[in-house]
Amino acid sequence: MATVLKVPLILYLLAVLGGRHVYCKSNGAAAGLYDVTEYGASQSSKDNKDAFLAAWRAACSSTTGNATLLIPEGTFAVGAVEFSGPCKSGGAPVVVIDGVLRPCTGGCHLLDDDWITFSALSNLLITGAGTLDGQGGAQTSKAKATVMTPAANYGSIKFVSFPSCVRDGEVILRAIVQTLELDGVTNSTVRGLRFVDSRGFHVSFHRSSSVAAEGLRIHAPASSRNTDGIHVGCSSHVRITDSVIGTGDDCVSVGPGSSDVVVTGIVCGPGHGISVGSLGREEGEEDVRGLVIRNCTVRGTTNGLRIKTWPGSPPGRATNITFEDIIMADVSNPILIDQQYCPHGRCSDVDKPSRVQISDVTFRRIEGTSSSKVAVQLRCSEEQPCSGVRLDGINLRCGDQPCHAQFANVRGTPGLEAQVPSLWVQEAHVLPSDAE
Repeated sequence: MATVLKVPLILYLLAVLGGRHVYCKSNGAAAGLYDVTEYGASQSSKDNKDAFLAAWRAACSSTTGNATLLIPEGTFAVGAVEFSGPCKSGGAPVVVIDGVLRPCTGGCHLLDDDWITFSALSNLLITGAGTLDGQGGAQTSKAKATVMTPAANYGSIKFVSFPSCVRDGEVILRAIVQTLELDGVTNSTVRGLRFVDSRGFHVSFHRSSSVAAEGLRIHAPASSRNTDGIHVGCSSHVRITDSVIGTGDDCVSVGPGSSDVVVTGIVCGPGHGISVGSLGREEGEEDVRGLVIRNCTVRGTTNGLRIKTWPGSPPGRATNITFEDIIMADVSNPILIDQQYCPHGRCSDVDKPSRVQISDVTFRRIEGTSSSKVAVQLRCSEEQPCSGVRLDGINLRCGDQPCHAQFANVRGTPGLEAQVPSLWVQEAHVLPSDAE
């Protein structure tokens, strides 16, 4: 009997020492590796959701603390799937995506859900050399043209709004699928992956803390709607670094309830630039506090650095925001505060002032070229004028003509326009610091 047992034991040891992994679905994967193909995933048009979840449950149930969920090289179709915790080890498996993921077709559920979600997890790392291909692009944007009515339904497309940082009521209005959402995660990172042609936002952090996006490559057609590269909402202690992002919407957007967000080393374009907001869409939104965007390059976008709030909004705040060391190249609106934000011209309260208070905002060492003549626009609220806005070291060029700057309802520094020596001021409505 002992002799019989020696043969499989020797084969097993040779396999491990040779760098191969032996899988045992009943007792967990050898060396903590859980390959989705060992749980039934295959490279075909069928929905691999069940296989992905089976591998995830096995990895999440591991008590060793070194589990890895692997999606190997190849192209895998998958429907809307949520990888949820908590896991038995207290942390989360490392998720390595080396293949290409695409939405499944023909009968699988995808239309009104986020595509790939990780929720209620800590110490999660999602990485690899793979691509998440939402297969949206310009064509799917046509279905998302009407997004002005919260919690509305248009045919088979579901639109949702989320107030107060609660999953059943977030400020973001979105149709159909976000590619990757981290919801309720802590101490977690998304690193090195490629995202293309999302049907909604490419990467979204929601109700999360101490999370990071590092070294991502994100691309969608300039004509695709609502395809933000990375969105932050209701989250704190967020780091977004060293990524190349070009979409049909904001490269990075920071929504209500976000605090201590740092964005560095982003190359942005095409798209709508780097934005705070939109804010003030719903009652009960939490404030935006403590945002730093630095050492970024913005190329060929419709906006550069923007803060946007809805007209007729309920009260809110956006404060302690710094934009510094930014290079602009052929940007239409390099510096913009817009408190009458109304895309598509379909706002019911367009004649009412925003009640979001914008304060302590610094634009420092912003240089490059503007494709329009008005390079700086601070269009603040008549009811809640901006306060503590600082412009320092602004050096923007508008071809062979001087750039224009426009200020409206800005409270604070009486000589605000004088802080922009390279700009000719076309219109200035700077309120004294004690203005009501």
